[in-house]
Amino acid sequence: MDDRRLYSVLALAGALPFVACALLPLAGVDAIEPLGDLHELAARYGLAILCFLTGIHWATFLYKPEKSPANLFVISNAVFLVVWVSYELVELRFALATQFVAFVMLLAIDGRILVNRIITQHYFRIRVIATALATVSIAIMLVS
Repeated sequence: MDDRRLYSVLALAGALPFVACALLPLAGVDAIEPLGDLHELAARYGLAILCFLTGIHWATFLYKPEKSPANLFVISNAVFLVVWVSYELVELRFALATQFVAFVMLLAIDGRILVNRIITQHYFRIRVIATALATVSIAIMLVS
């Protein structure tokens, strides 16, 4: 399996739990035992995925600090800390909204990284698709 196929499959598969957590309540399923409420599950999963994405930014910064558009250690860490604090301190709906914004912000950072030719157009396209799946799913959860 080549790298393109591997990261494509992983990114798209990684978005599927968001889609499931958004669509299952529309079918009358609000929880999966023993995992619990689907919106809570999505928020916890979102924390893990956002932590992973910020880790990718850290690796990108370590790999090409001279080409990075900014200090990705600081920016990505700040984004994740806001998401984590909102998850811990505010109601679930606001925490999910914060994650929605964080996904968009991290994608925007990837757009800047693409301009600086650190990542490929293909990788960025996959990130756009995965982010769209996650954010549309979160939006569905927010309005349901």
